[in-house]
Amino acid sequence: MPRRVLIVAYFFPPLGGAGVQRTLKWARYLPSLGWHPTILTVRSRDYWMADASLADELGPNVTVVRTASLTGLSLLRRLAPGQAGRPGRPRRSTGILGRLRRAASWAFIPDSYVGWIPFARREGARILSAKRHDAILTTSSPDSAHLIGRALARRFHLPWIADFRDPWTRRMSFDPPTRWHARCHRRLERGVLHEAARITVTAEETRADFLNRDPDLDPAKIEVLTNGFDEADFTRWGDAQPRGSRMQILHAGQLNPERPAAPFLRGLRHLLDIDPAARAELRVRFLGPFYAGDAEAAERWGLSDVVSFEPALPHREVVGELLQSHLLLLMEQDSPRGGLILPGKIFEYLRSRRPILGLLPRGAAWNLITNLGAGRCCATEDAETVAQVLGDYVEAFRQGGPPPTGLSPETLHGFERGVLAQRLANVLEQLADRAGPRRAGG
Repeated sequence: MPRRVLIVAYFFPPLGGAGVQRTLKWARYLPSLGWHPTILTVRSRDYWMADASLADELGPNVTVVRTASLTGLSLLRRLAPGQAGRPGRPRRSTGILGRLRRAASWAFIPDSYVGWIPFARREGARILSAKRHDAILTTSSPDSAHLIGRALARRFHLPWIADFRDPWTRRMSFDPPTRWHARCHRRLERGVLHEAARITVTAEETRADFLNRDPDLDPAKIEVLTNGFDEADFTRWGDAQPRGSRMQILHAGQLNPERPAAPFLRGLRHLLDIDPAARAELRVRFLGPFYAGDAEAAERWGLSDVVSFEPALPHREVVGELLQSHLLLLMEQDSPRGGLILPGKIFEYLRSRRPILGLLPRGAAWNLITNLGAGRCCATEDAETVAQVLGDYVEAFRQGGPPPTGLSPETLHGFERGVLAQRLANVLEQLADRAGPRRAGG
């Protein structure tokens, strides 16, 4: 008889972006592995990326329950209409959002989604009272999801997995306004890490960081479950190849203040100063939400004829854009925190077998690209090296095109979403078997 898991996830279709893919693919594949998911998510669409087509991937054995929520973004839309960004309007104002994010860091702990907690706790309790579930899984960000799961696990005596798509106090955007705020976050983070029955993270570097910062944490409870790619998303494109008379460089996914376009644009500007002929041979596309400062930097450095910023596309179309590009761009902030990040899109980049240009700190993403021979990496702020590496790819294009990476299906197999879902199902089975029969909730 199938078992049931309650998954608490704020980011879920019709919301779009990379943050929904992990939960969506689990929901797609878990039913065939003996687990029927109930997704507890939001009814409102307080996010600036949407992709309604993703809901087509859900089968009949997935239950989606939506609640109301109060968030910082909903407040922003009331105070500053047009500044928050909406689907199809991908440009946001860095200044006003920065000020509002700062204000939110004073007022909301653990995050600006804290207003979702009472709605989700109440609905989660209703779900668990009405039908037997065997486990709870919460996924962050937002970290508020873990506080919802912790409360429900305590009340209903269920095993609970806390999944960290991003670190908490080591997240790129983590910037508490006072030491008191920092202590509150660390106390909450530590409570989640110790109380959850199992912790899942996306990179070995994140696991090591948690253990280094908390020697009392049991290493056996932290499981590395990377993000991945879904082969079905790629097979529909057949043998799609790079297109156009210019070398296509693509960055897929949103930019943000911690991961701006400027470092790459400086390297590109340096290349064009050295090799003016490359201007007519290059096309750089940033596909997805961006900030005003990104476009302004391109204009300031005279790159508007080479660089374009375009709205997000449905995920299935993004996959096609990857396959039809010559070079894929991956960027992270040059900092110890940036070294912990292994972004979900890197696995779709790998599956596309197009070379990756990484502007990265040494760490999770750098190691993966280098170890697999999937492209070349350089320090985020090293414009001269970026220009040199770009120049090498331009020269390869002149000679017939940068060759595919040649990554084999065997090398990529462990990153396939169905394989990763099987690993999650194994963890769920272990926890459910250990917990035994469920006791009644309060």
